[in-house]
Amino acid sequence: MSLPLRWHDDLPGDLSRVREIYGEAAFAQARQIITALPGDPLRGDWLTDHASTSDLSTCRKVKLDPDELTSEGTNLGPALRLIYRLLPSNTDAQQVEVLCIAPRRDLIAYAVAAARLQTDRPDAR
Repeated sequence: MSLPLRWHDDLPGDLSRVREIYGEAAFAQARQIITALPGDPLRGDWLTDHASTSDLSTCRKVKLDPDELTSEGTNLGPALRLIYRLLPSNTDAQQVEVLCIAPRRDLIAYAVAAARLQTDRPDAR
C-alpha cells in the first residue's frame, strides 16, 4: 500500500532549519523518512491527548537523529520529532500529511503540530 503524500505549508522551512541547525545527515534522514511514509504509513508511534501538548491523538511521531546531549554528557535520545497524521482518519487512511519536524526539547515539536492542526481547522479561519 502506498498513499499519497502531502505536507503542511511550513514544512519546507522546518527542513531548512533541520539542515542549518542539525546538519546534512539529519536533513537527509528527515527527507528519507518523509519519502518512506507513503509506503509505511504506520511507521510512527501513536501520540495521545495530553495536557501538556494538546490533543494529538490523530497523529503519529517518528524520532530523528542526532541524539541530544545534556551539558554533563547524558544522552537524552533523538533530538527531533517528525509529526504526521493519516487522512481522513486513522481507520480509513487514504493520505499521509506531514505536519512538522521540530525539536523534542521542551515539547516544541508537539506544540508546533498542535498549532498547525488548530490553524488548519476550517472553523479556525
